[in-house]
Amino acid sequence: MASIPLNEIYQQKLNFLIGAGASSGLFPTLWLPIKDSGDETNNETIETIATKLDQLGEPYKNHHALLFMYYYENIIEPVCKFQLSDVHIPHDEECTNDDQCKVCKKIKLRKETIENYEVFIDSIVRLLQQKNDFQRRCNLFTTNYDGCVPLVADKLIKKGNLEFCINDGSSGFLERTLSARNFNNYVCQSGVFGRNSSDIPQINFINLHGSAYWHKLKDTIKVDYNFLDTAVVIPEEARDSLKQLSDILNDKTKTTQDLLALNLELNKDIRTEFWESYDKLPIVNPTKWKFHETVFEEHYYQMLRLLSYRLEEQNSILISFAFSFADEHIRNLIKRSLSNSKLQVFICCFNDKEHDTMCGHFGGYKNVTLIKFDGKNLDFTKFNKEVFNADLLRDDD
Repeated sequence: MASIPLNEIYQQKLNFLIGAGASSGLFPTLWLPIKDSGDETNNETIETIATKLDQLGEPYKNHHALLFMYYYENIIEPVCKFQLSDVHIPHDEECTNDDQCKVCKKIKLRKETIENYEVFIDSIVRLLQQKNDFQRRCNLFTTNYDGCVPLVADKLIKKGNLEFCINDGSSGFLERTLSARNFNNYVCQSGVFGRNSSDIPQINFINLHGSAYWHKLKDTIKVDYNFLDTAVVIPEEARDSLKQLSDILNDKTKTTQDLLALNLELNKDIRTEFWESYDKLPIVNPTKWKFHETVFEEHYYQMLRLLSYRLEEQNSILISFAFSFADEHIRNLIKRSLSNSKLQVFICCFNDKEHDTMCGHFGGYKNVTLIKFDGKNLDFTKFNKEVFNADLLRDDD
């Protein structure tokens, strides 16, 4: 199957799960050029290397700390500093070769990614508009900690062409704090005299792995899309070693053994200074899938329970896109939920290799449909146009 039968599922309980691939045009993924020394046909990722370093333990504590410094600077920090206005940063007006200029191509890709998010959210809302009264809501789960969904949704709402509500689980006025119970809130409109009422399409936006826009506030989680200071410290004394590690990670001729062979020196004080600041980040690490702060950890498990509950409901639909299912907690949770024969899961595979991996995870389940395009990559644009059928949704208006 290469498309999702929206006309058959739109009245059911809709859930979406998106991963890092959706934002790959804006932010780097965990993928690395360095090869796996055990199988040089495979590339390493920050996750796989971090896992190996965890297992090797104390002798590689410097490698481990430096890898997470690299992870912060190259993956986390760009997300924390991102604003939609960054997408439109002008390039040299004298540049006339957009197809060859790396900067122009990067700007074009960033714009396309935001446009794809706009089409995706627009399509969800138009699908919700066709549902029965007081059922016009869905759940959008993500393991991304970027602000693409809420920032793009806010942009669409300000345009005034599409009426909908996005619920990120926060409530409050001057200070908005996060609570799982807020995902049960629902916005309705009534006439002036209260003689009729209608519901507004609503997207519950649920960050499974945390958010760059979360901050600990005593025993609660504060949500602030303007506050971007992470205060993570990378000591200057670590810079030379960090460059050595970075050079190996980004060299496609190197393998994991080359990385392990590096003689990287960091004293305990440098490692401690970094880890004490890093561990305050409100995101799940790419290994062990845990937060360091208890308040974030508690919310994480509440969100996993919410995902499980939604998938165990009758007539539930889960559409997964750009998600690798590397998180074993989520993967196993979904597998358990598949015992619900009324649940239908559509997993969109990026390429043939990922399709083979998904067959290994879900091949025996009758209520799972794997979607792919033979020999072609299923990117965000193709997903919107040919799988989620965004154009046809507009034609139905």
